[in-house]
Amino acid sequence: MIHLNPTIVCKFLSLPLLATATYWSAMGCAQAASIVTGGHIDGPAFGYVSGEGFDAHFHNEGGDNGAIIDGLRITTDKEYEADELVIAIPVTSTTTVGSTTYFWLPETEQEAADQGAPFLGIGLEELDPLEWVDSILTLRILEIRGPGQLLLWQDNGFGGETIFFNTGNNVNSYTLVPGSHTHYNWGFTVNGTYEIDFGIEGRHVDDGFIIGQGTYTFVIPEPSSCLLGLLGALAVMRRRR
Repeated sequence: MIHLNPTIVCKFLSLPLLATATYWSAMGCAQAASIVTGGHIDGPAFGYVSGEGFDAHFHNEGGDNGAIIDGLRITTDKEYEADELVIAIPVTSTTTVGSTTYFWLPETEQEAADQGAPFLGIGLEELDPLEWVDSILTLRILEIRGPGQLLLWQDNGFGGETIFFNTGNNVNSYTLVPGSHTHYNWGFTVNGTYEIDFGIEGRHVDDGFIIGQGTYTFVIPEPSSCLLGLLGALAVMRRRR
């Protein structure tokens, strides 16, 4: 069964008819997040302000390899709230780990470009390692809402994988160094829309134990479902005429 959120799917559709656009707007399209379809962007990314806690966001470093958002390359250094962007994975970008095929965001920039997919990192550059006890933070998946599971891994150079998250096997946490910027392979087992609550925690040298979280959305669009949605919208308008 295909699970798609119309507020996200409609961002992919080029709708030449004003009436059709109005129909999708009534479904919530006007409030949909912007779509990241390529380029380099970091998210989840976290900053920290003493007394205010962790700040969950996306960070686009810009430049020639900046993120492609709503079809435009963003070349300026810019941050976005976690709920302002959706990461899109093409249905044609797939890879196999073991016996499972995943819809895939690659860990290298060239592979991501070849697949027509975003080059997504996890960014903690804004966090000073000297401000955190033992220079360690823990990243967790608190909840995943979607039709399938997430696998987060890096190729180990010997034909195998180092697994960091595997929600299908309850591998939902690992440690990171404050100040780090790391890229991984992201794999989703089923196409559709995923909302993932990422948590972060660590002991601040002045403020004590601190926890934070942010929700990030990923979508693997299914062209046939998009087409069905568009045809359904047109059928409704014809009936109303």
